[in-house]
Amino acid sequence: MYVLITRQLEQSKKFSSVLEKHNIKNFILPVISIKYLKLKNIDIKRIEKSDFIIFTSQNSVASLMKTLSKKDFVGKNIAAIGGATKKILGDYKIKVNISPEENFTSESLLKEIKRNKIINKKIIIIKGVGGRDHLHKRLSIDNMVFEDVESYERRLPDNLNDFHSFTFKGITHICITSIDILNNFKKTCDILDFDILKNIIFVSGNQRIATAVKKSFPTNKILISLNPTNEEMLNTILN
Repeated sequence: MYVLITRQLEQSKKFSSVLEKHNIKNFILPVISIKYLKLKNIDIKRIEKSDFIIFTSQNSVASLMKTLSKKDFVGKNIAAIGGATKKILGDYKIKVNISPEENFTSESLLKEIKRNKIINKKIIIIKGVGGRDHLHKRLSIDNMVFEDVESYERRLPDNLNDFHSFTFKGITHICITSIDILNNFKKTCDILDFDILKNIIFVSGNQRIATAVKKSFPTNKILISLNPTNEEMLNTILN
C-alpha cells in the first residue's frame, strides 16, 4: 500500500504521521495552500451584531482568530462543520453548541440547526472565498443572515514545479478530502502532465466528494469515508 496525500502541507503532515504509525507508506503532494485574509471593518461589526456564528472549516477559525479573541464570542451560539473545526474552536476555549456527529457537510449541519429550532437569529457564516452558499440560502428563510465572511482563499501551491520528478509508480490510493482539493488535484495533473493509472483507488472524504471524483475519474475505484477526518480516512483505507 502506498498512499498519496493531497491536503495542505500542515494537515498532510499530520495524516502522514497517522499512516506511518500503521506502517503505511505515503507521499505528500499538497495541491492546495491557504492564504488568510484580513478582516474588513464591516465584517467585524457584523460579527459583533450576530448571535449565531457558523464556522465551515478549521481554516475559517484560524484566520478569524488572527484578529479576534475568545471574548468576541461570549454570549453567541457557535456552530461548526466537522470534528477538526470543533476541535480548533475548543483549543481557543470557544464552546461549540451545534455540530454534526458525522458526514461533515453543510447539509448535515443544516439538519442539526433545524433540529435545534434555530429561528429568528442574526447569523453570520465564516468560510473561504468561493465556498458554497447552501447554508446562507436555506437559513435566510427563517433568520436574518449577514453577508458571509470570506476569511481565507485556497490557492495552488507556489512550489508545484518541485514535484516535476514525482511519479505515480507504486501509488495505490489517492486521498481527496474536499471538492477544492479535487479541483486543484486535476489542475496539478494538467500542469505537471501527470496521468492517473486506472488501478489507483481514490479515497473520498464523503459521498458528495465521491460523486465529484467519479465524474472526473470514472474508471477508477472509489472508497467513501464517513467524513474527511484522519481517523475515518484511515479506517476507510484499512477496511
